[in-house]
Amino acid sequence: MGSDGDDLGYDMAPKPKMNFKGSKIGEGVPIILVPSAFQTSITIYNVKEFLEDGVFIPTDVKVKQMKGARPDCITVQKIFSRDRVVMAYEVRDKPWALKPEDWDRVVAVFVLGKEWQFKYWPFKDHVEIFNKIIGFFMRFEDDGVESAKNVKQWNVKIISISKNKRHQDRAAALEVWDRLEELVRSRSHT
Repeated sequence: MGSDGDDLGYDMAPKPKMNFKGSKIGEGVPIILVPSAFQTSITIYNVKEFLEDGVFIPTDVKVKQMKGARPDCITVQKIFSRDRVVMAYEVRDKPWALKPEDWDRVVAVFVLGKEWQFKYWPFKDHVEIFNKIIGFFMRFEDDGVESAKNVKQWNVKIISISKNKRHQDRAAALEVWDRLEELVRSRSHT
């Protein structure tokens, strides 16, 4: 990396206004879905800091900082390492509000591990969902095995973070970006 970045691919320089590149994944900006439930580690409130800065902030802390204002949509961006192209993603937590054409843009989901999360999804089962969409399950390292019981049966990447070691968050966020970059590259060539 150059002097403006770290060895995990995060650009440490101030973020200027950048031109975003779309992809051939549906029309428009790709969508990442997060759970709307508060009892999950990643929500609409804290996803931006985690994905863009590699820093996990608990949802309750972010809710207080945002004075409870719940955003409908968050935009996150990442400079992909190979070609230095900035990709923008919409992050949403209301799958029932998506139009049929929006589902063509959904590239990833952070799962709860609960069946009801997929109630409003236009797919017949988990096999179909996770063949089309990348799944991530965020958990704390010291959570019991019960927390990941359902997702171990799905084609989902389990990402563990520490409750106390914030310096490890970047590596966890980078796992998400590596999978997304791989998906975007594979779909943009088809």
